[in-house]
Amino acid sequence: MRQRSWVILAIGLLVSSGGLRPHEGGRRNLKPTKAQADLNQARKQMDLAKKKLGAQGRYACCVKPSCDLCAQVAGSCACALNVAKGLGACGECYGGWQAGRGALKGVDRKSVKLLPAEKQGAPSTAPPPAELQLARDALLDAKRALAGERRFFCCIRGGCNQCAHEKDCPCGSDLASAAPAPQSRAAVASTTQRKGVCGDCLDGWHSGHGAFRGIELAEVQLALMDSMDAPLYASGTSLMPGAAPMDMWQRRLGPWNLMVHGVLFAVQSNQSGPRGRDKFFSANWFMPMLSRRLGPGTLTLRSMLSLEPATVTKRRYPLLFQTGETAYGIPIISGQHPHDFVMELGASYNLPLGERASLHFYGGPRGEPALGPTAFPHRASASENPMAVLSHHYQDSTHISSNVVTAGATWGRVTLEFSGFHGHEPDEKRWGLESGGIDSFSTRLAVSPSPRWTGQFSAGRINNREATHPVRDTFRLSSSLMYARPLAAGHWASTLVWGRNHDLEFTQPPTLGLGPLVQAAAPADHPGPIRHIVRVPTRIPGQIYNTFLAESTLFLANRHWIWGRAENADRDSLVLFEEAPFVRLVEEQRFARVQAYTAGYARELPRLVPWVSTALGGQFTYFGTPEKLRPVYGNHPVGVQVFLRLRLSSATTSQQSTPEAR
Repeated sequence: MRQRSWVILAIGLLVSSGGLRPHEGGRRNLKPTKAQADLNQARKQMDLAKKKLGAQGRYACCVKPSCDLCAQVAGSCACALNVAKGLGACGECYGGWQAGRGALKGVDRKSVKLLPAEKQGAPSTAPPPAELQLARDALLDAKRALAGERRFFCCIRGGCNQCAHEKDCPCGSDLASAAPAPQSRAAVASTTQRKGVCGDCLDGWHSGHGAFRGIELAEVQLALMDSMDAPLYASGTSLMPGAAPMDMWQRRLGPWNLMVHGVLFAVQSNQSGPRGRDKFFSANWFMPMLSRRLGPGTLTLRSMLSLEPATVTKRRYPLLFQTGETAYGIPIISGQHPHDFVMELGASYNLPLGERASLHFYGGPRGEPALGPTAFPHRASASENPMAVLSHHYQDSTHISSNVVTAGATWGRVTLEFSGFHGHEPDEKRWGLESGGIDSFSTRLAVSPSPRWTGQFSAGRINNREATHPVRDTFRLSSSLMYARPLAAGHWASTLVWGRNHDLEFTQPPTLGLGPLVQAAAPADHPGPIRHIVRVPTRIPGQIYNTFLAESTLFLANRHWIWGRAENADRDSLVLFEEAPFVRLVEEQRFARVQAYTAGYARELPRLVPWVSTALGGQFTYFGTPEKLRPVYGNHPVGVQVFLRLRLSSATTSQQSTPEAR
């Protein structure tokens, strides 16, 4: 019944959704630019100028955040008054209204028309603030620098300001792109299919400042942007740096924006030592998402699927010193379980509140609560490593949780979230969905001081977490720092993570359903039946485990991947044993700390399909084995993996990855 309710909710959201957000300049180009200092200066002076104009009653905008265009062109803004009268708004405000950023109550965005900025000035005899001219001068210098870097191709004389602040202007090249032209000018105006332009350029064309000949005014339309103007979420509501790469395949489906992330590794893994095992398997996941406007905010329907229940045979793949979850009812030791077929199924809603604040809501029958860093499958710093982290069940294992509900608020660069979820880990039936009430809770504080940096600290109580100890609860703490830096032909991404599990003390009852298991594990000559681990309720002390991780991935010349990972993780006493039924009777205690050091390289291959990135690579892992585990694992066990990787990407990325494009 609970699963059916979630499906009904998702269908209801699909039916009731509103329009899609327009381009408004598109997503910012986050590669370094020499224009950055001038852009910062222009932003600072423009904000000061608008503040002074507002204090003088000469700046009344109709969208949030307020437009810059009217100040640049007319030295004042009367968009709010003109929209209220039904006259229209400037191009930048017009785009904002179509995006749902309108700030006037009772005004339907569909009723807002375009009134060029040169007609938006508020009558006044007072001179404009000096900061306004300083902003114009700084922005002009920035546009010159961007043009010199071949990232500013505008379609109006003087260049648009909106795209300049995004450090990239494709309006000229987009507007020039067209289907094969018919013979007559009338046919051109009616049938030519051109990409749109930003709000500033739309305003400029209607003011007579278009820079191209042979293009009719009717052909110039507001463009639709490629992605929603929302925080850069990886999975659930975990934030990544805004500069992190986001490979995806995108299509427009009417008013919906379809985005599909996906990766598949075909891996041959070999590990040495007495416990080392070899295996061929595939790690993979696919993440289809649909986004559109709903009222004043953005609705995103999210899902994430994996075929690992089929491509990881025998319910795990080899990974020395790894523990967590079960296979065939037995705790997995030196192995990693596959992900569930349904890794995520939910919806999120992002609601902007003014220029600096927003609220977001997230939930679904399967999702990720606000606890821990971005999970390892989604981190740019781990994008080419096909193996799980040893610290998975101490840092980010809740990325697959049942019945998740999250609410959060963002103010400027700070986000605070609270989640409720079902704490029990997924069972071995990887093709289905588990049910269970919300019994666990978490909170996370995330800070993004710049597009390149994101940090988080989170805490949560995960109740009844493990199948092997269903009455034991865990209190988890996590802290992480992520860094992403775009390069001229690639990127560099790094992550630091600390995770701490405090398995709380609990009372173990004498009836845990382990009687048959204990009896089967007992020696044949045992004098009588063994029914339980304990014959009376027994207090089991708590245990504390700490884990540390550092990883980094460098993508060079759009061809070469180089990465590394270092882990230092506490292990419990299960690592002493082989996988066997009697292991369920072992009461885990913190036993030793192990290390794992990985280095890898992969080479991008020529694309046979424009929207699929392919790489061939390999990696080597050295395991630091403590003295007391060497008789079991050997002195210096190592692991080697070779793999073929396929990743969904955009055709644009494919073109940018060729030497000719560079």
